[in-house]
Amino acid sequence: MTYPAQHTSPSPGGSPWRLPQLRHRVAVPLVTVLLTATLGRLVVLSPQITHGETALLEGLSQHRNVLLDAVATAVQYALSNGAVVLIIAAVIGWLAVLRRRPLDATGFGITALAGWGAVGLVKVFVERPRPTFLSGEALAPVTGSMSFPSSHTGAVVAIVLALGLVASRRSSRRRIALLGTLAVVIVGAARMYSGAHYPLDVLAAVPVAWAGVMAGCALANKVVPALAFGFSWRQAGVSQPAPATVRRAGSTTATAPAPSYRPARGSTPLDGAAQHDERTNRAA
Repeated sequence: MTYPAQHTSPSPGGSPWRLPQLRHRVAVPLVTVLLTATLGRLVVLSPQITHGETALLEGLSQHRNVLLDAVATAVQYALSNGAVVLIIAAVIGWLAVLRRRPLDATGFGITALAGWGAVGLVKVFVERPRPTFLSGEALAPVTGSMSFPSSHTGAVVAIVLALGLVASRRSSRRRIALLGTLAVVIVGAARMYSGAHYPLDVLAAVPVAWAGVMAGCALANKVVPALAFGFSWRQAGVSQPAPATVRRAGSTTATAPAPSYRPARGSTPLDGAAQHDERTNRAA
C-alpha cells in the first residue's frame, strides 16, 4: 500500500509539531489536582478559615464604588460558561483560518478545555458553598452553589497558558505572559470584590488549571499529529511524518528468498551442489 507524499515528506526546514510536556505527564498533574481537591475539602471542614475569609470579603464590600462595580460585573458576565466557550472557539477560528495554523488551533483547544475542565471537576468534588455575608450582600447574583475553585479565574489561566504554549515567537510569549498575569490578577480580585468567591477559591484555580493544561499537552501531542495525518493538514514550518506503523510498513522491502536445493537421494552434498550449479549455468 502506498501513501501520499505529503504525509511522509517533511517540508523544508520544518520540524514535527509538539507541545512542551512534563516528564511525568500523568502523575504530576494528577497529584496536583488531588492535593488541591484535598485542601478544598479540609477548608470546607474548617469553619475558622471560612470565617476569616468572610471577614476579608466583607471588608472589600465596604469600599465599593461605581467603577469597580462595573469592572466586577463585566468580568462576571464576560467569563460565564457560555462566554468562555465562545472565547475558546474564537481563538481556534483565528488560529486555524486567519493565521492558517490548524495544528496550533487544535492544540490550543485541547489544552484550554482540559485546564478549564479540571477546575470544574475539582469544584464538583469539593462542593464548597458560596460566600455568605454577615453584613451586606454580594454584588451580583451568581450561578451555581459551588465555590472552590473559581471557574472564572481558572478559565483565564487555562486560556493564557494554552495560548502561550502555541505562540510561535518568544516576544509573543512574553506579551502573553505579561498580559495574562495581569488578566488573572484582575479577574481574581474582581471575583472576591463581587463576593462570589473566597480568596482560597481564587488561588486554588491556578494550580488546578495548570495541571489540566499540562495533561492536555500530553493528549494533544498524541491527537494532533494523528489528525494532521488523517486530514492532510499543513502548517508553515511544521513537518508531519507518518505514524510509526506507516513508517515501518514503508521502510520494509520485500526480498526474494534465497534459492534452495536438496541433493538427490543417494548423492553426496557436493554432487548436489554441482548439479545445482549446472542447472544455474544452463538457465543463464
